Amino acid sequence: MLRTVFFLLVLANLLLFAWTQGYFGVPADGREPQRLNNQLAPEKLRVIGSGASSAQSEQNCRLVTGVALSEFQRLLPLAKEKYPELRLALKLNDAPKNIYWLLIPPLGNKLAADKKSAELKKLEIPAFTLILDEGPDQFAILLGAFNSELAAGEYLRELAKRGVRSAKVQARENPLDKAQLEVRGPPDLVARQLAELLQSQAAAKAGDCPTAR
Repeated sequence: MLRTVFFLLVLANLLLFAWTQGYFGVPADGREPQRLNNQLAPEKLRVIGSGASSAQSEQNCRLVTGVALSEFQRLLPLAKEKYPELRLALKLNDAPKNIYWLLIPPLGNKLAADKKSAELKKLEIPAFTLILDEGPDQFAILLGAFNSELAAGEYLRELAKRGVRSAKVQARENPLDKAQLEVRGPPDLVARQLAELLQSQAAAKAGDCPTAR
């Protein structure tokens, strides 16, 4: 009888040992072998999702010029409502470029201005504009506007050969160069939505934003 009990105890210990070592399946949660098996190996860890994050953070920046400040002010609230993914910033250029007007100075009254306009037509001057708006240029005649003083001077000499003696070149601030719109956002959205926003602005130009120094 004692021998039988002894063998049963030995068998029970062997079965317990085999069970705790996992020979009969996965040990119950919380036991020491299971906790050791569940520990993470630091050398096997890797960070995922960095590629997606960098793609999402990629931004393109375009600087829009050639649009009058009043037009930018009209377009800005419309763009913020219609294209919320874009970040828009209106900037003013402290030193806008000049344009050069070739004009006959104000003639005092409309009668004198009309007389001079008739003379220009007889000389077959191709294009000119009589300025009628109130202001310092009222009743002046604009013969052309140029991006460079050199180009304006060349046309002035050509007109002099054709008999126009009273025209002068004047430097004027370019209102289309004073305002700039900075547009930032995902490259595909910037390309598509900026084109939609500026489709009615024929003189608008979009270039890369200057690199920060």
